[in-house]
Amino acid sequence: MKRLLVPACAIALSVAGSSAAAQSAAPVRLPYAAVHDPQFISPAEAAFMSGGDRVIGLTIGKTAKAYPASILSQHGLVEDQSPKGPIAITW
Repeated sequence: MKRLLVPACAIALSVAGSSAAAQSAAPVRLPYAAVHDPQFISPAEAAFMSGGDRVIGLTIGKTAKAYPASILSQHGLVEDQSPKGPIAITW
């Protein structure tokens, strides 16, 4: 079954460096709101997409997912799960 990423609200990630100096500093804010554990819809439901739209695709076994570039360009990072473990998709 093919699935498409649906836009979702997400909380911005805070990242701190591993050094003691970086850990005592304020967390770094990313310039985008990452998507964590995205929700998917069927291709038939994806009326917002057209045949020429770019996607990053992932197929593992019988699982196929498409991450539209238009959504990735707004969020920059998607943290998702694959049948083989966690993955990160960036644009």
